Amino acid sequence: MFYNPQQLLSHNCLFNFVIGNRGAGKTYSFKRLVIKRFLKTGAQFIYLRRYKTEFKRFENFFNDIAHEFPEHEFKVKGNVCYIDGKVAGWGVALSTALTLKSVNFEKVEYIGFDEFVIDSKLIHYLSNEVTAFLEFYETVARLRDNVRVLFLSNAVSV
Repeated sequence: MFYNPQQLLSHNCLFNFVIGNRGAGKTYSFKRLVIKRFLKTGAQFIYLRRYKTEFKRFENFFNDIAHEFPEHEFKVKGNVCYIDGKVAGWGVALSTALTLKSVNFEKVEYIGFDEFVIDSKLIHYLSNEVTAFLEFYETVARLRDNVRVLFLSNAVSV
């Protein structure tokens, strides 16, 4: 049994925070949500992490969930996610997101910011991270009010 974001999303908030134990299915449920949405409506997604180094194995993004959709083909090339040969989403590093200001994300409905709370002393928050995120959000949303963000994190102690 994995986490299901449907009740959270029923409140129709732009920014949604999901904090729970490791392995509860937070990221998995985000993947299931955006895959189903893409297959139904063509809506695209962004999987957001803090640094480019967190995308070293991004080609495996769909590996854990593809079995739920055996009639569809999943592929990742670079930072672009494809479902049945069509662009479904992107992997984006917040640290370099400012370079995307002219990119059109008009079909993006969901952003999943994974590991938004840092639980390691080896990784640090970006300077002005909140501002960087809000600027990236505006680049994606372009004054639309239907782009929702799921901030995903493991529960950590203060």
